[in-house]
Amino acid sequence: MALISAFLPTLGSAGNLPLGTLVHDGPATPEQLSLYLPLTAALPTTARATVRYRVEGAPTWREGHPLHRIRPEFAETPSAGSVPDAFAWPVIDLLPGTRYEVEVTVTSGATSDVRHGVFTTRSLPAVAGTPNKTIASGSSLTTIQAAINALNPGDVIEFEDGVYTLGGDIQISRSGTPALPIVIRGATRNGVVLARGGSGRVIQVLGANHVVLENLTLQGSGVDSGTDASSRGIEFWNGAPNQTDVVVRQLTIRGVDVGIKAYGPLREFLAYDNTLLGNNTWTEEMITTNATWNDDGLCIPGFGNAAFNNTLRGFGDSLAFTVDGAEAVGVHFYRNEIISTGDDTLEADYAHRNLSFYDNRAHNAATLLSLDPLYGGPLLAARNISINTQRSPFKFNNTNTGQFVYNNTLIRTTGNGSHANWGWVQFNNGPQRAWGYRNNVLVYQGQGDLLAFEAGGNDPIDFDHNAWYPDGDVWWSTSGGSYSSLAAAAAALPLTTPLYGTATRRHDSDVLTTANPWTSTITLGATFLTEIVATYLPTPAVGASIKNSGVAIPNITDGFLGAAPDRGAVIEGRPPVVYGDRSADLLFADGFE
Repeated sequence: MALISAFLPTLGSAGNLPLGTLVHDGPATPEQLSLYLPLTAALPTTARATVRYRVEGAPTWREGHPLHRIRPEFAETPSAGSVPDAFAWPVIDLLPGTRYEVEVTVTSGATSDVRHGVFTTRSLPAVAGTPNKTIASGSSLTTIQAAINALNPGDVIEFEDGVYTLGGDIQISRSGTPALPIVIRGATRNGVVLARGGSGRVIQVLGANHVVLENLTLQGSGVDSGTDASSRGIEFWNGAPNQTDVVVRQLTIRGVDVGIKAYGPLREFLAYDNTLLGNNTWTEEMITTNATWNDDGLCIPGFGNAAFNNTLRGFGDSLAFTVDGAEAVGVHFYRNEIISTGDDTLEADYAHRNLSFYDNRAHNAATLLSLDPLYGGPLLAARNISINTQRSPFKFNNTNTGQFVYNNTLIRTTGNGSHANWGWVQFNNGPQRAWGYRNNVLVYQGQGDLLAFEAGGNDPIDFDHNAWYPDGDVWWSTSGGSYSSLAAAAAALPLTTPLYGTATRRHDSDVLTTANPWTSTITLGATFLTEIVATYLPTPAVGASIKNSGVAIPNITDGFLGAAPDRGAVIEGRPPVVYGDRSADLLFADGFE
């Protein structure tokens, strides 16, 4: 199990339940609290852990989503870390650098016990100071490396505008301190180009901690290398795991197969307001083969990492929590804009717990979310938009537990291969247990049927208040039978045990919708091969069945207007989401804006 960072919480009232101390699961992140409450002895799985929280000293509390009871008996055995018997959940939508009081009440039968904690979200790194060192325009790699090797805590080194032709990679092995980070930056983001060319990485981070990289353009080969993934932007050396507090912001990384990738665990890594442009294109010969599979955009395993407001195009897995053999605990992806991705928008394979993926938007992807496997969870996937997936929107291709999919909007057309003629196909590749799917909208504009969920398990489960188009076959062949319509499935599926809702049968309170229940029409091509180049925000139209008809989910639908929250990602009453790179001076070399 990953180390739990010590946040010195204040203990709540003592009770009879076998509970440990409520702690923060790993280092702090800017807008989340990763709550973790271990058990000290056996506790019935019927026990419930409710949550409330507030800014320290605020007059009112906010209701949080209940903690998830991790179920080791439902999970695969990880190659790194473990699956504990504990409660956990990531609270989202918080303010950076802010202290929060948290109260968790665990109830088992007639007995209740309370735990308290006070935890602080991470502040964003300060703006860089005035440079005290410079690298002259056109300097050689030898000169650049010598300057980098001479950096000390507090140094701000700046590249002058110019194109720097590198014959190898720049290696960073010098560390700052938490109070005095080393900052490596460009005079202007588009004016400083570090050009690697050919195969290899532009920047390799060795045993360096407390480093900020900002305001630069990294140029790769510009030519796809297939599964070799040989052109890479920033890579963390596999022999030096747990690099701590490396920040990447306001970078353009272009013409690469891999954007930013770590092969071992990082700690306190941040990536925000970056644009990453890969070498893959949305063409049949590339996206229907395995050519993109090794081309990660952002892969950040470890503890207390976050990537937000980044724009990515032309990778395989645009976002990834981990690689096999490395843990992912308290890692968060939010408000990212994915223009196209040949494989998964988010690959959560081998991920562990207290993970979140919310308020992201993807146009043109093979899959929104892959689990192969998820080790116990919880993983929260909420309020994401996915338009034009070539395979199924979700890929749960292993024994999985602890995934909670809330208020996502999924719009797709005729897909590829065995996924071509279904809105969502999940093959029987392992049971799914203790998971949730609520308030989602799936619109399938292609030809064929609705849902074939062949995986077994599916108990306990929350699967309710979703919206679907069109009506058609609904198959739960392994765990409940096959039906010719949504209504038939909702009426006849066997009873299940809910987790946080009240529905005891799948498809409870589900509705049918139309091909375009939005305020603006969204029409896809005849097949997935038609790349979507417009930017869409699927906002529920007044009068549509998805409008004001969902179920309130704490910390997910907060602030909704009307009698009930809208289904899907765009919820009236909540603040609008700013997707992708927010940098004011962003200009793409190829004309894409």
